[in-house]
Order: sequence, then C-alpha cells, then structure tokens
Amino acid sequence: MHKHTIFYLIAVVLLASSCNNYSKTETGLRYKFLKKSTIQDLPELGEYIQCYYSIDNSDDSTILSIFGKTPDRIMLTQPTHKGGDIMEALSIMSEGDSAQFLISADSFYLITRQEIALPGYVKPGTDLKFTIKMDRRLNKYQVDSLVNAEKIKRWKDEIDNINNYVRKNGLTVALDSSTGIRMQFHSKMPDSTRRVHEGSVVKFHFIGKLMDGTEFYNSYTMGQPQTVRVVREQFQPIGMYEMLIKMREGEKATFVLPYDLAFGAKGVEGMIPPFSTLIYELNILKVE
Repeated sequence: MHKHTIFYLIAVVLLASSCNNYSKTETGLRYKFLKKSTIQDLPELGEYIQCYYSIDNSDDSTILSIFGKTPDRIMLTQPTHKGGDIMEALSIMSEGDSAQFLISADSFYLITRQEIALPGYVKPGTDLKFTIKMDRRLNKYQVDSLVNAEKIKRWKDEIDNINNYVRKNGLTVALDSSTGIRMQFHSKMPDSTRRVHEGSVVKFHFIGKLMDGTEFYNSYTMGQPQTVRVVREQFQPIGMYEMLIKMREGEKATFVLPYDLAFGAKGVEGMIPPFSTLIYELNILKVE
C-alpha cells in the first residue's frame, strides 16, 4: 500500500476517534467527564446546583465563562426536549464532577431559552460546548442566604470603590439617600428654570463611563445630542430616569450610578461588565 494512503487512513482513524470520544445518554445527550468525584449522589428536581461553566461556539470561541467569578446557581427542572438539554446535563453530575457536553445551538437558544433567533456569533446547525464544574447542591434557603450575603459584600465593596473614585477625581458629591446616586452639579440654574419631570421632552448631551475611565457612550463625539420623552417605564437603565428628573434646563452634572440602577448583574455584552458602577456626565440643553 502506498505510504500516502497509509498516512491518509491513519489521519481518518484519528479524526474519527477525536470526534467520537463523547458518550451518549439514552436520549442522545453527548457528554465527556473530565473528572469524576467519589460522591455518587445525583441532584434531584427542584434542587439548586451551584456550578461554574463556560460556553464555546463551533469555532472554539468562548461565548461566556464564569470560571474564577461568582458561581451560578441553577434550579434543576425537567429537560425541555430530548437529544441533549442543559438540564439533563446537570442532572447526571455529582458534587465535584467536571464534564463537557455538546448541545445543539438551535435547541439551546430556540427551545430551552425560547429566544426568537440565534445570536450572530452562533451558526445554525452547530453545537455549543459546555464545560461545567459542579460545585455543590443547595436548597432554596441556602441559595437565598448566599445571595443575600454576596449582595451585602458587593454593596460594601461598591461603596468603598465609589468613595475612592470620588476622592481620586476630586469630586464633591451629594448623596441621594433614596437611590444611592451620588451627584455633583457643575452649573446650577434658578428654581424658576424648567425642571425635568415625568412626560418632559428633554434634549441633552451625555458621556457614559466605567469607573476606570473607559467611555461606552459619548454623544459629543457622536455629533448629536439625545432627545427623549421622560417616561420611567421606558428607560434602560432606570438610573438614567433618576438622574434626569434631578436636573433643570441648562444644568451640567456628574453622577455616580450604583450597579443596581445601571445594568445590574448582566451588564452589556462587550461593553459594560456585570455589576458595574457607572459615571455619567449630563448636560441638559432643553426641556419641554
């Protein structure tokens, strides 16, 4: 046999082996354990699973990873479909296990998450690779206790970070105790000046920044101010509404916006990290 043919056959065998090193459950879920713990007890429906995970697309690009961050706590429910479901994946893991799962991107986004379309960075008909480290099983009381403890610590850390930012940048801020927003007015108008209120149409410039100074929006460089009708339910983040209603036509101010009034635990993908305190510089041009 020609040596090139032999090399080709070896390559085919190796490729087939690398593609088939995932086992399958009876429903068709493809899985591969990276580490098996000595604990054999599997989680039950209704329990919470504390875990770390990453999700890669078919190009081996990481879509999301929470390794090294706050673990996720997911309540185990019935799978939404057969053939590979994230709930089935979690149901076969014990505390201390690490595993990888191949799950259809179409079924994950369109069936399990009930989204209208796939994200632009995911190709139809491809698989997602989930790498999951199972940390521990929890009941709802334990989850609530952990979440509350983490919130308290996060709030304390945020206050320390805000105080450091204010001191470092030489700001003299007032605290709105009802919202936790800090503000400094650079130009203040008389009480007779039009004030922003619910239903006002406001034309304004603003700069939005992270606490490290990274700008995520600048209407000055965009070349056009914003014009919006001030309706509380329509604002995202809600903190923008809270800032605007504190201002009058012609005023300029800097606001320090706590993360829970900004984009919260999710942030904005590729722009604003989770739990980000934001800095806004507002310049109110006109109020109608």
